[in-house]
Amino acid sequence: PSSLRGKAMMHAARCEDTPVPEKEQAARDWKNILKARARELVPGGRFVCVNFCKDSNGYFLGQTDIGVSMWDSFQEAWDQLKEQGLIDEDERLGVSFPNYYRTKHEFLEGLEGDDEITNTLKVVSFEEKVVRCPYRELYNSGKSGKSAREYAEWFVPTTRTWSHSTFKSGLKTDRTDEDKEKVMGQFWENYMTLVEKNPEIHGMDYVHAYIVFEKKE
Repeated sequence: PSSLRGKAMMHAARCEDTPVPEKEQAARDWKNILKARARELVPGGRFVCVNFCKDSNGYFLGQTDIGVSMWDSFQEAWDQLKEQGLIDEDERLGVSFPNYYRTKHEFLEGLEGDDEITNTLKVVSFEEKVVRCPYRELYNSGKSGKSAREYAEWFVPTTRTWSHSTFKSGLKTDRTDEDKEKVMGQFWENYMTLVEKNPEIHGMDYVHAYIVFEKKE
């Protein structure tokens, strides 16, 4: 789903009211994953799942209790493109991330209402953990030897690897690929400039659910 196109928020986890299309697609996908793993396991076999989540504190990838929100930084750098005359309002609101971070309730809800799963799998344990951004941690330790700009050029690409195509898809289809990449180049430069100003507060903490399932005897 891309139901957030035209909306103020570009990711479901940021929305006050969870977007239904993303929530329902995530639920269907999760049940399919559980069914597939259940078929593969032998009785007594275990499936260890480590998956991004929205934890009990409301934390999720890039938005925790330390530093600024990566998503705020994304938004600021993207909005700046309009101020620079590189995108219009439709494109500013055209980004809709397809991923969905489940809560503990949503993970466990996947075992309910489907006999193929309920009669086959049981939960052995469930934990939520935050893993601090290794880039920010090393920089703030003073051991990286990097300047503020070098840190920005080192850290920002780790956010680019998985998000570049999503941002690019928010640009109008009548643009050439060369033009789109030019816009994207400025977007990442905007982000690096933002990080360079206060590098110690920029990072991407990981927030995962660690779930152990066991196939019933």
